[in-house]
Formats: sequence, C-alpha cells, structure tokens
Amino acid sequence: MMIQERIAGLRKYMAQYGLEQVLMGNPININYFTKMGARRSDRATFLYVTQTEAKILVNDVIGYTTLEGMDVAFHTDGDNVCEAIAKHTIHDKPLAVDGEYPAKWLIPLRDFNAATDYILGDRAINLQRAHKDAEEQQLLREASQMNDRVMKRVRTEVFHDGITEMEASRAISKMFVEEGADMPGWCIVAFAEGSADVHHHPGNARLKEGDTVLIDMGSPRKGYHSDMTRTFFWKKVSDRQREIYDLVLRANLAGEAAVQPGARCCDVDAAARDLISEPGYGRYFTHRLGHYIGLELHDPGDIIGGNTDPVEPGMAFSCEPGVYLPGEFGVRVEDLVIVKADGTAEILNHDSKELEILGL
Repeated sequence: MMIQERIAGLRKYMAQYGLEQVLMGNPININYFTKMGARRSDRATFLYVTQTEAKILVNDVIGYTTLEGMDVAFHTDGDNVCEAIAKHTIHDKPLAVDGEYPAKWLIPLRDFNAATDYILGDRAINLQRAHKDAEEQQLLREASQMNDRVMKRVRTEVFHDGITEMEASRAISKMFVEEGADMPGWCIVAFAEGSADVHHHPGNARLKEGDTVLIDMGSPRKGYHSDMTRTFFWKKVSDRQREIYDLVLRANLAGEAAVQPGARCCDVDAAARDLISEPGYGRYFTHRLGHYIGLELHDPGDIIGGNTDPVEPGMAFSCEPGVYLPGEFGVRVEDLVIVKADGTAEILNHDSKELEILGL
C-alpha cells in the first residue's frame, strides 16, 4: 500500500527544495513509502513522485503481491527500462533521484529526454524519513526493549575467565533471536586494549581480571533497528577506568539533556563533546555523537558538529559518546532517543548505565 501520510510529507519537502519530481531506486526508500517489499534486483523497481501522483514503475516478472491500491506502470524484460521511465517523467523539469539510484538506469535517461537535468533528491527524502510517525516510534521502542532484555541476560549468562571476544559475540548474537529479533544480532565485544578501537572486530583475546568489556549490539525487530553500547569491568576496576567511565557517562547524559526545543544537531553533539574536551580528552572522542536510526541501522543523518539542522519531534538517533585511549582501553555509553512532541528526549534504552563490575 502507498502510505499517503509519508508521501504527503515528502511532497512538503519537495516543495521546500523546489523539486518537481523525484524518482527513487533504493529499495529501503521504496519500502518506507509503500511497504511493498521491494528488494535489490537486476530487474528495475522505482517509485516516482510528483505533487499530484505517486506511481510504482516495475518489471512485471518480479511479481510483487502487495501492489493492490497503488498506481503501477509495468514494463517487461524486452522493454528499454529508461524508455519506460521516460514515458512518465516531466520532460521540461529537472528530475531528482535518490543517492543510490543505479547509474545504469540514470545516465541513459538522457537519450530519451526524460528531464532537463538530473539532481539529487536525498535532502527531501531523508528529512521525511528522519521524522518517525507513531507506528515507527513504537517499533523503535519495541526493538530497544528487546535490546535491553538481551543486555540483562549478557550480565549473567555470557562471561567467564578466559572466554574470547568471538565466543562472547556469538553467544550474544543468538540471544537476539530468542528475544524476538528478525535475525541473529550483530555484536561488537572488545576486551582491554581492544575496546580502544572504535569499531573493533571481535577476535581471540581472552577475558582476564581488570579488563574493560565494551559491548555494542543490536538487531532489527519487525524491520526497525536497535543499537546500544554498554561498558563493564571484569572483577575489578582501576581509578583511571573509573574516571573515564564517569566522564563518558556524564557526556551521554549531557547529550540527552541537550535535546530541547530549539536545539540543533550540532548543539547536542557539542553538549557531550565539550564535557569530554574540558579535562583534555577531546582528541580521544573520535566520532560523531550519534546517527539516525530506523529502517536502517544508520539512517541518513548525523548528530555532529557542523550539522545545523534543528532537532525536531519524531527524529530518532543515537547518543554515544566515547573516549578511546590507544593501548589502554576505551569506554562508550550509547542509548537511542526519540524527540518527543515537546522537543525533549525520550530515552529508549532503560538498561542501567551505572558503572558495573562483572564476575564478582
């Protein structure tokens, strides 16, 4: 079905950015607006939107079963795809496409005078996707509740002296299916100096007393993603580990508190980053504060310095400050938030963030 509220939102942003027509080839975008189950294929499926129509352009061999109630134009294997597209476009206006629209079905459009120019339409598409409706917000809540359940089990069911990062990661991944995920979870498990690598690949390092244990994990549920990071300590914690953990936790809380009416994405990043920079650890916070999330683990959009977009109700993103000390250890604390109608943050993860020593 065509989700008319989302199409209407896209049209609002199209008008804002002067776009007369948008053609989407990214299956994630198509599914967001239609729920038709589009998938990547060597046969073409597109969504074409103007201010007055929204139409699916699809090869009839693909055989989608959820096209009832949608305006559909079929083509066959024997047709020239770009010629078929050009039959529907406004030839005397620019045509906006999404960022993953295939070049093989873009460049030849010129041969059929499909438009006066070809431009990116991502700004309008991504702004609409950034504003989650009530259904999406509830799905994100449910996915984060699942993540919380897994993390609760992780504390008592996974770790023991000598377990490897890879063994722990595999054990955690299986838990996601047991807790209702669409698939086994992805999971970064990093011990000791491995935790100082922002996107560490779990390996054969074995857990020992005094290690930092960083766990970044998630999985989609009903198509919507979860993502959470917690950092623990095994059997004991040093004063330095405690100091850095306290700093990162305060930065996490400061970033979440900065989600207020009138805030910009860069303001939220600065609230956390400035707190880490003040005692001299700014150069060890090496990534953006957050990313948008939804149908993709990293939906388009960042919470980062330089992004002056306003933080608006319905937006969903991560807040994940970290400090990574090469050769020593790293700490990251991550939650997901949804911006509420009053402009403040609803924290989706309810798993404890207080410093914890496991294995006692």
